[in-house]
Amino acid sequence: MRPIRILTIAAAIASFSICSVGAQTDSTKNSTPTVVKDSVPQVDFQLVHERMAKLQKEIPLNHNDVTHQFVEFFTFRKPSFVKEMLERKALYFPIFEKYLAQYGLPDELKYLSLIESRLDPKIISYAGAGGLWQFMPSTGRIDFKLRIDKYVDERFDPYKATEAACKYFLQLGRIFNNDWEMMLASYNTGPGNVMRAVRKSGKHTYWEVYPHLHKQTRGYVPQYAAIVYMMHYAADHGIKPDSMHTVVAFDTIHVNSYMNLRTLAQVGQFSYDKVKQLNPHILTDVLPEGTKGYPVRLPKEELKYFYAHRRFILDSATNYAGSPRVMLASHTSDDEEETGSAQNEDVARTKSKRVSHKVHRGETLSSIARHYRVASQDLKVWNRLGRHSRIKAGQHLVVYQQVSVPQPQIAVATVSKSAAATSRDERLSKARKYHTVQPGDTLWKISQRYGGISIDKLRKLNGIKGNAVHPGQKLLVI
Repeated sequence: MRPIRILTIAAAIASFSICSVGAQTDSTKNSTPTVVKDSVPQVDFQLVHERMAKLQKEIPLNHNDVTHQFVEFFTFRKPSFVKEMLERKALYFPIFEKYLAQYGLPDELKYLSLIESRLDPKIISYAGAGGLWQFMPSTGRIDFKLRIDKYVDERFDPYKATEAACKYFLQLGRIFNNDWEMMLASYNTGPGNVMRAVRKSGKHTYWEVYPHLHKQTRGYVPQYAAIVYMMHYAADHGIKPDSMHTVVAFDTIHVNSYMNLRTLAQVGQFSYDKVKQLNPHILTDVLPEGTKGYPVRLPKEELKYFYAHRRFILDSATNYAGSPRVMLASHTSDDEEETGSAQNEDVARTKSKRVSHKVHRGETLSSIARHYRVASQDLKVWNRLGRHSRIKAGQHLVVYQQVSVPQPQIAVATVSKSAAATSRDERLSKARKYHTVQPGDTLWKISQRYGGISIDKLRKLNGIKGNAVHPGQKLLVI
């Protein structure tokens, strides 16, 4: 006999959070939906009941009318969501499985992140919870020591956030004596709210306290069971991925100073977009001065040039743009004037500038993002805006904008045609300048000190092979 229906379809849909699902087939069963009098398609209840019983491991998968409504909801009303989850699961399931095994937790907990975040590491809820496992800023920072500031938000780091989620489940297990349905409900609404439902009802299991829980929490555990089912049997309901997202292999460097990640990628000749994909928790292009041993993931398959020129590239990316340097005149023919404004891309560097933008009537996140040439999603992250958050006139938004930082110049005097009586050789002889190499100097640092003269030119002027220079060595720089 089927359980008594305790939640209507309308209520089930209303309590839907973020959700979706995965793939495996059962070719021995036919799950073709039936159509009843009101033309609402249905999935065979007994078929789902039998399949779900086979799937259950440590975490209960109670199949009743409420759970079944979510199976039908995902099958008929949100198949696009299911398809998206099938396509994205390979990005994060290996991370979840690693940490769940490390902490001795059930492997099937990996499906919970689909409800929490739809496998989007930078998603923020309407309440301000963020990341794959949806931690509030205070919970992440205080309880699990996640770094959350204007440069980094580790709620968005798939690795650190997953480890924090595992620790949280262990805490909930101690509170609820490893009753997984109560633990799942507590993950959604907090253990205090679940304990209040226990006190009101005088009962101790999820389905006994069910009527005393918040509406969203009443839908949370049934959603989880439905998602586990769909992740295994989506194909039997005609839902299949078009393609699968693949993991980007990475190597890790540890940053111990200021670091401009965009410069690192440009000079290192690897994709900055992949750096952002691998480090969703790094909010701007830079890590600040004072950074100590902070790990940054780089795309492994693109690092051949980086490894061949590692010191030079790291020097480039850690050279803070605020230091003054000399700009030299460009070389021209005798018949042309020489000016003090060399057109060199290396002379002007960039940095992330924090800007406060006051929202005007008619502006949207998209229009503001276009104005500052940033991504709308980044605007949401910087301002802790939820997925459906709206902005209003008069509101102030933080924007981290890339701006050029022109370097202080020492202008070279103009040489007019009337000075042509002095030979080029004499002028060059007078203009020659030498640099005595100091401890810690590199060819890159020396080149930047003298106006961005190229490293190849420094080598040619001084007969240097390779990149090595030694303290006390005198180098011709002009």
